[in-house]
Amino acid sequence: MDSVTRDADPSTVAGELERVSSGVPGLDQVLDGGLIARRGYLLRGGPGLGKTTIGLSFLLAAEEEERTLFIGFQEPEAELQANAARVGLDTRRIEFLSLAPSEEFFTGAETYDVFAASDVEQAPMIDTVVEAVERIQPQRVFIDSLTHLRLMSADRYQFRQQVVSLLRFLVDRGATAMFTSEFSAESPDDDLQFLADGVITLDPGISSPTVEVSKLRGSQTRRGPHQYRVDENGVEVFPRILPPMRRLTNGAGSVQFRSGNGDVDEMLHGGLESGTITLITGPSGVGKSTVAAMIAAVAARDGHRASVFQFEEELDGYLRRLRNLEIDVDGPLESENLRVEQIEPLRYLAEEFMADLLQRIEEENIDLVVIDSVTGFDMALNPDEAVHRPLHTLAKSLSRRGITVLLVNENHAFGEDFQISSRDISHLADNVIFFRYVHGGDTLEKLIGILKKRMSNFERVQRRFEIAPGGFRVGQPASAVLQGDGGRKDKT
Repeated sequence: MDSVTRDADPSTVAGELERVSSGVPGLDQVLDGGLIARRGYLLRGGPGLGKTTIGLSFLLAAEEEERTLFIGFQEPEAELQANAARVGLDTRRIEFLSLAPSEEFFTGAETYDVFAASDVEQAPMIDTVVEAVERIQPQRVFIDSLTHLRLMSADRYQFRQQVVSLLRFLVDRGATAMFTSEFSAESPDDDLQFLADGVITLDPGISSPTVEVSKLRGSQTRRGPHQYRVDENGVEVFPRILPPMRRLTNGAGSVQFRSGNGDVDEMLHGGLESGTITLITGPSGVGKSTVAAMIAAVAARDGHRASVFQFEEELDGYLRRLRNLEIDVDGPLESENLRVEQIEPLRYLAEEFMADLLQRIEEENIDLVVIDSVTGFDMALNPDEAVHRPLHTLAKSLSRRGITVLLVNENHAFGEDFQISSRDISHLADNVIFFRYVHGGDTLEKLIGILKKRMSNFERVQRRFEIAPGGFRVGQPASAVLQGDGGRKDKT
């Protein structure tokens, strides 16, 4: 029997699984409430990924009356405590058993002529572990790492038997055990994954490390990789966010958000319905951000709460440009109905940003969110994913909560080369407002049009427009320009 638990499962209380915290709140969410008590868990990953920090957090999550034991094969106790202090962990409540070799191992190393070194060294090491466990009687044990025990074993079978015996010894005495391994292609840890009741894998990722629970006997988990961070605050795990399966409100379309420009609102047959996702797309410098800002500012003046997340422009320059166009942002900003926030590329992880935004939605009753821009969002939060999972998750999570979403998207189409988006995200949109440049004789003309609007009719004619001090001015239908008239008719 390879499981470290007994037939009469000690991890159940009156038929219910007893949970203990991993010490990392986000990881507890991934674990569907925490680790199951009195079982053995493998924490695997390469060096520098935070295994020891997670193990210390696990021990520090013990209740006041619980005793904990750290069994270390690599670092001396003083060094462990110093490293823990750097990430804000106070280890004074933890009992340490350091089996790391001292300097005498090198300066006074003995030779073994009859017995293998592993045979001579294992017996006193095991006796030391048994004595410490019997004396301390810990409820939580962290072993860092079993890779060292593998190196001391004569063969794979002996190592397997030792691990099974060690984990049963700890579990039978009421302890929940977490142990680490450092795996590689040359030294796999498949045997430890098989023996453990749960497997937690740390991966360096490309833009950020991830944690994944690939196994948890007797319980469901949140599948897939989850981003995490190790810093001066310890370990923070940000569980993957999934959009609600269906709309959580019945108010979709109950409000129309206007642009404040009568011609644009006429093209939209009144405005953008609440709870919808709108893609505002076009080439660089054509006016996408301006229109998104107009909609957000009008929404704020109408008493709604709007948030603009600016991923590209510096905040001062963005607000100055809007003021020069006589777009009233100061009043809404002062009333706090409008918030504009610049997102630094390295400030957030994607899941962290989404979790923070969804929490603010609940706390501040936000009605409309602008992401400016999709390119900036991906560069800042999603640099290592070919698909746009975070953007899809965020947009759907908001819209199904009744929040109206504006996605500002840059494409590289020019002239007759019409393109909605180069990023394959148009499927997200309930509405598509597009901008384009066309040749108008010796000048470039700007056109605005509505390509899609799911909840109402809309004007299907493209119109010429210009942005200048004094506002956003929309002219007559653009047929003359598109027919090669050189822009001489129906001037804006």
